[in-house]
Amino acid sequence: MNIKLSSLLDTIDNFFEVEKHRLPNLVPLGIGIGICIYFSLDNEPHLFIGWFAFLLSFTLFASYKFFSRKNTEFKRLTYKYIADFILSGFLLITFGFLISQIRTRSVDTFMITENLKKPISFAATIDSCETTEKGLKFIVSNACRKYNDEANKLCKKFNKLHLIWIGEKARNAVLDYIPGSRVLFRASLSPIRPQAFPGAYDFKKQQYFKGISARGFIINPPEIIQKCKQATLRVYIEQIRHSIDKTIEKYLPKNTAAIAKALTTGNTAGITKKIRTTFSNSGIAHILAISGLHIGIIGFFIFLIVRLLLCCITPISMFFDIKKIAAIASWIIVLFYLQISGCSVSSIRAFIMHTVVVIAILFDRTAFTMRSVAVAATIIMVYSPEVIMFPSFQMSFGAVIAIIAYVESDFAAPRFLKWLSEVVITTIIASIPTSIISISVFNQLTLNSILANIVSIPLMTFYVMPILMLALFLIPIGISQPIILLAGFGIDLLMKIAEKTAQLPGSFFVMPTPTNTVFAIIIASFLLFTLIHHKIRFIGLAGIFVGIILYFIQPIADIFVAPNTKVIGIRVENTTCFSHLGYFRSMTDSWSRSVGIEKRNNFNSKACSKYIAKIDKDTYEANIRGRKIIVTKAKNTEHSDDITFTLNKGINKFAEIIYLNEMKKISTKKIKRPWS
Repeated sequence: MNIKLSSLLDTIDNFFEVEKHRLPNLVPLGIGIGICIYFSLDNEPHLFIGWFAFLLSFTLFASYKFFSRKNTEFKRLTYKYIADFILSGFLLITFGFLISQIRTRSVDTFMITENLKKPISFAATIDSCETTEKGLKFIVSNACRKYNDEANKLCKKFNKLHLIWIGEKARNAVLDYIPGSRVLFRASLSPIRPQAFPGAYDFKKQQYFKGISARGFIINPPEIIQKCKQATLRVYIEQIRHSIDKTIEKYLPKNTAAIAKALTTGNTAGITKKIRTTFSNSGIAHILAISGLHIGIIGFFIFLIVRLLLCCITPISMFFDIKKIAAIASWIIVLFYLQISGCSVSSIRAFIMHTVVVIAILFDRTAFTMRSVAVAATIIMVYSPEVIMFPSFQMSFGAVIAIIAYVESDFAAPRFLKWLSEVVITTIIASIPTSIISISVFNQLTLNSILANIVSIPLMTFYVMPILMLALFLIPIGISQPIILLAGFGIDLLMKIAEKTAQLPGSFFVMPTPTNTVFAIIIASFLLFTLIHHKIRFIGLAGIFVGIILYFIQPIADIFVAPNTKVIGIRVENTTCFSHLGYFRSMTDSWSRSVGIEKRNNFNSKACSKYIAKIDKDTYEANIRGRKIIVTKAKNTEHSDDITFTLNKGINKFAEIIYLNEMKKISTKKIKRPWS
């Protein structure tokens, strides 16, 4: 036993010796675990719990450090490593938990819970105005009414409002509404859509942290009360974005302009559903959102161009370090582009990493390392802990971690295949973690993404983005039309690539949502395999395969119940059957995809009638994989010999899902958080 223990301790000692320079890269991992624990809770914990846990962990860590320094024989070196690792991990986890609590309480967005009985008129300041497929989308703030009534008191509680104006008048009026203007709206307001069912993506949580109090549909054309006079920096940037969007719309066709705006100002509202679906099915939907790819392209080209230009000026190239000058110039341009593009999570991550790279160049250090990813993740999570729960953060960091882990592995390809192999391999490697996130959030797997990315990314890197960046500098001068038209040619080619790839076999698979346990096992194993260089990393590789096996044998929900039992859904073989397809359309669609099925049918349809029979207006009999199930709204039922689920009509305001294999029912009723 002593020999085995000694061998174990030697292995641990060897692990910490090998990895001691990389252990700081695990700092965001500890903070992230604390954040995930906080957001996974069903009830909002008291702030005292967060502070108590953090102060306790800090006291234990500080005491251990103080005592171990005073007594060098306190523990063997191996034990010290273990104690350091455990106590520092505990400290980081409690810190992540605490900052999540503080962030949630500091946001404190007021959100309405019921539809307003009638439309109301109010004045508000435009934060942003974007063209959509059907009209205009406004984000407004500082709402108030002329009259000091109950509606005015409600308006003053609002932080921001998400308003939609649909129709021909809306599409033609985009030029009239400039950010910073005071506008009179008349709109019908309703709550933000809640979590569709237990385990579904919580859109309402995302809107809570964005400060959106309600959504609404504009009834009458908004009336401009006062145009913006003295703009703040934020409003001024929004006005620049608005002006760029108008210029692009002026010179390019509708669909081409929508993508061009997405690549420059981050405005994706105008992209049609058809184009989104095409890009999604081809596996290049990430191109439509400003991400680290775009920031990296801009930073690389500005660095390259400035350095080449300075090389041509002999006095500068002889007496100054032009590499450092080019790095600073690229940082300034990337900062400008970050502000113009809307500051998405992935672009902020790329900007922070670019900043670390520039600092490394200035101090003659190695630039592209996992340490820069750790710094970016730590800064973002401390500032906005909630972003770790959203797919943009997960996909962005998952892809870049995988790529850097590959770069650090020193894989050497043959010289004549080097460029092609790098493009193919990095595309495959980046696709693995993003595919996992895509299955978890969007229930979609695209096998053709590698082919589409191999063609589209070079086109984006060497043609579309450099030309669009040049157009941004020429727009204020008024000579941007030919450059924008050139960019439009490349964007049209991108759309053709997406269309052709989406039509190939294997472009689209609907996959069931992994359980939280399976998802955690796969992600933890992925991080172990990529962040650690010790041979213990191969446990992570094994863990990924275990997670995949568990994914394919995990339980899948069989019955879905919408709020107030307005819709009942039942999973049968290769389709999902619903009592009504008119209500809760987004809920029924989301649930169908979450169980890995694309088709939806009505109980009365041919596909469902052989599995489901209507006994009376409140009771259905279903045959699910050989099991007879009675689903009823009635309080009393004569079908006591069968498995019976009674639905409490009229009082159940929450969505439910039922697992027949485990005889388990899960409801959103138990979730009581500020955003729910």
